Amino acid sequence: MNEQAERTAAPARDAAISLRVHQNKYLPAAAGPTEMHAVIVVEAQGLGPAAARTTASQVIVIDCSGSMSWPHTKIAAARRATATAVQLLRDGTRFAIVQGTERADVVYPPGGGMAVASADTRAAAARAAAVLPAVGGTAIGSWLDLARRLHLERPAAIRHTLLLTDGRNEHDPPGYLHQVLGDCAPHFICDARGIGDGWDATELREIVRRLHGRADAVLEDSALTAAFEEMVSASMAKALAGVRIRVRSRAGGRIGFVKQLHPTRVDLTAEGTRPDARTWECRTDAWGDEVREFHVCVLADPGGDPAGEDVELAVVELALDGDTGPAPPEPRSVLVQWTDDVLLSSRVDPRLLHYGADADLGRAITAGCDAYEAGEREEARRQWALAVRLAHQLGSGKTLSRLRGLVDIVDAATGTVRIRETVRPLDLNSVLIVSDESVRFTGAERAGAAPAGPDVDCPGCGRTAPASAAFCQQCDAPLRPGEPGGAP
Repeated sequence: MNEQAERTAAPARDAAISLRVHQNKYLPAAAGPTEMHAVIVVEAQGLGPAAARTTASQVIVIDCSGSMSWPHTKIAAARRATATAVQLLRDGTRFAIVQGTERADVVYPPGGGMAVASADTRAAAARAAAVLPAVGGTAIGSWLDLARRLHLERPAAIRHTLLLTDGRNEHDPPGYLHQVLGDCAPHFICDARGIGDGWDATELREIVRRLHGRADAVLEDSALTAAFEEMVSASMAKALAGVRIRVRSRAGGRIGFVKQLHPTRVDLTAEGTRPDARTWECRTDAWGDEVREFHVCVLADPGGDPAGEDVELAVVELALDGDTGPAPPEPRSVLVQWTDDVLLSSRVDPRLLHYGADADLGRAITAGCDAYEAGEREEARRQWALAVRLAHQLGSGKTLSRLRGLVDIVDAATGTVRIRETVRPLDLNSVLIVSDESVRFTGAERAGAAPAGPDVDCPGCGRTAPASAAFCQQCDAPLRPGEPGGAP
């Protein structure tokens, strides 16, 4: 396993962002063209002071359809949660409260548009939230489109929408929600919560996937205020408008895919752009103090490469939006060393093993829910048994808790379960909605080789390469004159 030394650029106001690569660099030389897999860890720290100076806009979208009136605790909880959420907006934040029915209307500020957060406007917004009605239909596409237009009135660095619904999207024209999600995706992040038992977990998962947020279930109406506090507080802590991840393969190489592993599993490959045949780039939305992990697959071919030498397959680098945050870290390399040692080449990096099991957990949850809905109870039990075993293995207490709404767990370690006699729609939704969440790897790293010395500059093009690299990734020039395989 190769973990490159972490280097953090000189921080501004103690803010820093770091980049690490985890991989087993050894591949079997006799295998021919194959795949190299690596986990990229990006961590931002110390952004709190910058967040306080970052412009932000917040739209709170509340489902006010008729179903929110039954039981009455739903609309009452929505009113309280909204009033609490606006109190967390820092001064200067532009914000609005949207009432969602079969149409979308701004209920605060009363003249429409966006208000600017202050003691007076927060108090007035709380009063408006206290009388939110519960009458009408559900047109989520229309609600989100209004949020988009509000955010674009005066664009801010951090743009966030909070969505609460208790139902399915029933009153938009066919295909309209899909179109709106495409229109909204470049402009704001959306976090969503489903309350009650009439919403559609698959629909909310798609909304937050397209809008780069997270979704969850509100299991008790009384828990809604805490959920709103968590979402708005996280939004107010964002300081970087975006971080672009760029992966560039060596000449003749190709990038297979790039996926986010944590905090949620998302395949980013199609979202990325291809500036040229060797480069993939994708923008990740607003960052606070947090860690995100990504899976990079690079296609490798041993043809022409020396055995037993580090070869740079790809370079990963970050570019930060704006000019007030920390400096980006030094680029990091994805390496390969071709070997005939089966023991070396058969090892799998612990992070990749962990996230492989984590992906299996998500698939088992989804397959079990699909089987249950199709009336295939034994297949549902089998899939949920696997999910219980994996959740126990990974230490995911939240997932285990949700699965207990579907099955009686006899032995979590072995996945021995019985399907419960009564499974509520809320129980299915509550586990399905978190099936894209991942459990962060916290295990011990396998010791890797120490760096072979300081980085080296290519004598051909001047590009800096890792100390252990034998050839320049950019121009293929040998980097170690006088050594076997090096320049004369």
